[in-house]
Amino acid sequence: MELRLAFIGFGNVARAFARILTHRESQLARDYDLRFRTTAIATARHGCITSSDGIDLLKAVDCLESGRLLAELDDSLSLPDSAVLIECCNADILFETTPLNPVSAEPATSHIRSALTRGIHIVTANKGPIAFAYRELKSLASQRGASFRFEGTVMDGTPVFNLVESCLPGARVLGFSGVLNSTTNLILTGMEAGRSFQESLAEAQRRGIAEADADYDIDGWDAAVKTVALANVLMDSDSRPSDVDREGIRGIKLEDLKSATAAGIAVRLVARGKQTSNGVKLTVAPEKVPVASVLGSVRGTSNALVLETDLMGEIAIVETDPGVEQTAYALLSDMISIRTGMRAV
Repeated sequence: MELRLAFIGFGNVARAFARILTHRESQLARDYDLRFRTTAIATARHGCITSSDGIDLLKAVDCLESGRLLAELDDSLSLPDSAVLIECCNADILFETTPLNPVSAEPATSHIRSALTRGIHIVTANKGPIAFAYRELKSLASQRGASFRFEGTVMDGTPVFNLVESCLPGARVLGFSGVLNSTTNLILTGMEAGRSFQESLAEAQRRGIAEADADYDIDGWDAAVKTVALANVLMDSDSRPSDVDREGIRGIKLEDLKSATAAGIAVRLVARGKQTSNGVKLTVAPEKVPVASVLGSVRGTSNALVLETDLMGEIAIVETDPGVEQTAYALLSDMISIRTGMRAV
């Protein structure tokens, strides 16, 4: 089966995914009867294009990475914006990977809503729509017979939502705790090693793991949005980032980390969700945790999540030094899941 693909956002993650798709093309056809043709790409700075004959993904990658406009690609038609692209792309799957807007989750939510209304399957790595409009979008997807998948929104490509969905049938998630923001973890562990806050932040930016606006990481917004996404999907909450009791890492001093390290303690930005009699309580704040604990042991860009369940007790998931390739893999796994679901119908 050939699937027509469209992209809104073609940054680091989407370009890494494009490379994976191209390199795994024959394997996808052999193992999953999955062939693909890219019919549209929308970007904020390099234009929007469509092509019924198909866009060469590697040429599109090269075009953007050399600073050129997508309209320079052969046999493509320029479009005014992403809204028009969704209307005319004639895609089976839309990959939405625009940057996080932690205040309103726009325009990503509108992109996804518009595509689902047209029965287009959605794969997103943008956590904002899950934190602001999960119930609405999930219901819309169900009504339109479309898939709505988002494994790459929390812990990159590490199976979190898929783990609960596929491997924990009948179990309930009662709470969770996690170190979920790579930028702040890299900063904190860098400071533990004696580097300054600014030096550690610069490393995160150099490695391309910080949000486009690093304040979203430092002030705990990214972790808060991920916390809400986990609560909404895994605990049937209907929370928003404003519901999170949030504190970032700006107030942490080098001396604080040195003294904690000497005492066998690690300081980590910890996200927590807990089922209470008054609903789900959500927090993000720096915490002192034992170095030997799951949360205290993750260093650098590594992340960890501990799920508290009713039937399986605590389950810990650790992701070691992720990069854009891991998030790109999440897009691939979601795409394969959509294809597998089509075969099962």
